[in-house]
Amino acid sequence: MICEGNLIVTCDQALPALERYSIVLPNGSVAGALCAARDSGANLAMLTLEAAYPVANPEIATGSAGGMAIVVGADADGSPTSRLTVIHRLVRTVEGYAAVLDLSADRIDFGGLVIDAEGRLIGIAAMGPNNEAMAIPSNAIGRMLIQGPVVAGVRPVVPPLAPAPLPPAAVAPAAAAADALTPPVPAHAAPAASSGRRAWLGVALQPITVPDALAARAGQSSGRMVVSLTRGGPAEMAGLRVGDVLLALSGTSASGPQALRAFLAPDRIGSTIEIKLLREGNVLTTHLTVALQPG
Repeated sequence: MICEGNLIVTCDQALPALERYSIVLPNGSVAGALCAARDSGANLAMLTLEAAYPVANPEIATGSAGGMAIVVGADADGSPTSRLTVIHRLVRTVEGYAAVLDLSADRIDFGGLVIDAEGRLIGIAAMGPNNEAMAIPSNAIGRMLIQGPVVAGVRPVVPPLAPAPLPPAAVAPAAAAADALTPPVPAHAAPAASSGRRAWLGVALQPITVPDALAARAGQSSGRMVVSLTRGGPAEMAGLRVGDVLLALSGTSASGPQALRAFLAPDRIGSTIEIKLLREGNVLTTHLTVALQPG
């Protein structure tokens, strides 16, 4: 998606690591672009066109469960593609409501636009939990544009999209997402107990049912799947990967959101905890140091 004339926003997971990119513009011409910023936590990337291409920014829409959505993208040859679908449900995030589409993730072109029937932008197509297609909310896109490109090779770490439970009327119970756990802050930061901050881990999680074939090995029937990691955050530094299923934190089950929130109390900040997780059918353990919620 071209914004503000020379900035392109796309899905980070769809963008290979290259020194220079070739972009097929709406008029069919090809233009060069350079990477301006990447935010793996929010699954967004921004490119800068070498020559500006004047275009109006799109109108914004949030969409609604059951509403129509059109996924517009391009295939590997740059030929336009489109798919008509409906919004299956909405998941609340720190940026607003993210639309989960009634499509499997292998049916869409990541980085394409998700628009409504009036052509308004709902978000950018990406892979969500459980191989579902979802739209990264337009508010997250706006935040990246406000922060702008990297300056002198340095850009602040951006917190990940942070799923949180929706009100019952807004989404089916199974769609309620959980706890976003964010990156560390400097060691000299004020104590959490006096500032009202919480202990976070730099990862976004989604409730998931452990397959029957693995439940006995895992010792439980549910957990929390890692859907995004904050670059340089404690979870990434501990070796966690997207797709890992968290089972327990120092013996506390990760399947219950209330127990997990209670576990991450301010007195956990700075402590090292044991993470029990399921990866590729194997139960593993690792350790990480709990960080202070920034800001």
